[in-house]
Amino acid sequence: MNAITPERHQELKSRIEPLRQQVESWRHNKTGKEHMPETFWEGAVELAKLYGVSAVQKILRIDYRGLERRTLGIRKPVGKARAAQPTAVRSFIELPALPTRRAEHLVELEDGTGRKLSLKVAAGHLAEVLPLAQAFWRPGL
Repeated sequence: MNAITPERHQELKSRIEPLRQQVESWRHNKTGKEHMPETFWEGAVELAKLYGVSAVQKILRIDYRGLERRTLGIRKPVGKARAAQPTAVRSFIELPALPTRRAEHLVELEDGTGRKLSLKVAAGHLAEVLPLAQAFWRPGL
C-alpha cells in the first residue's frame, strides 16, 4: 500500500503515537549504536501491515528496508563477521544444489478402433503434444 487516504493517515497517526513516543524516548536515552528494541519493531510491523511501510516509516523515522523486510517476513542474512562467531544462531542453511533430472511425461492416446500412440515428452514441451494428438485422431489416418 503506497499512499493512504487522509482519513487513514489520521487514523494511523493516532494509533502510532504511543509507539512514536516510545521510539523517540529510546533514541534520546540510548547509548552508542544500540539496535532498536524488538518490541518496537513488532509494533511498527503490525501497523505497516495495515497502513503501509512508507507511512509508518515516515512517522517513526526508522529504516525503510528493515521495516519492509520484517513486514514481508524476510530475515536479514547473517554477515561474514557474525557467521564466524560460534554463538551466532543460524535459522537457514544453504544446501548445495543436487543435479537435476529433466522430468519427462508419458502421454498415451487411444482412439475408438484400438489404435494407440505413446509419447515421451520432455518437461516444458507438452504444447507440442496437441498437434500430434489432432493428427492421431484425424479421420482417415
